[in-house]
Amino acid sequence: MKRLFYIVLTLFVFFIGLTFAFQNSQSVDLKYYLGIQFNGPLSLMLILALAIGVGVGYLVNLRMVVNARRELAQARKEVKQVEQEVENLRSLPIKDVI
Repeated sequence: MKRLFYIVLTLFVFFIGLTFAFQNSQSVDLKYYLGIQFNGPLSLMLILALAIGVGVGYLVNLRMVVNARRELAQARKEVKQVEQEVENLRSLPIKDVI
């Protein structure tokens, strides 16, 4: 059932993208620095801008994920060390204070 939902959702998004491309087929010029120029359909330019934004967002998020994993590994090492200290303290004989 879940797989069927994803197939239908994928087909729906593909259909929306296809109709978007047909509705926005005007040719536009993209001028960039150093005289670089690209001529293509408006729909391609918008999809390209979206893809670049997703890529930049992924890279920013990737940095945070790597930092979080590093902190998690450090915390796990500290927990393991504290657990070992607790085990060592539990194994010590108890002396009578009185």
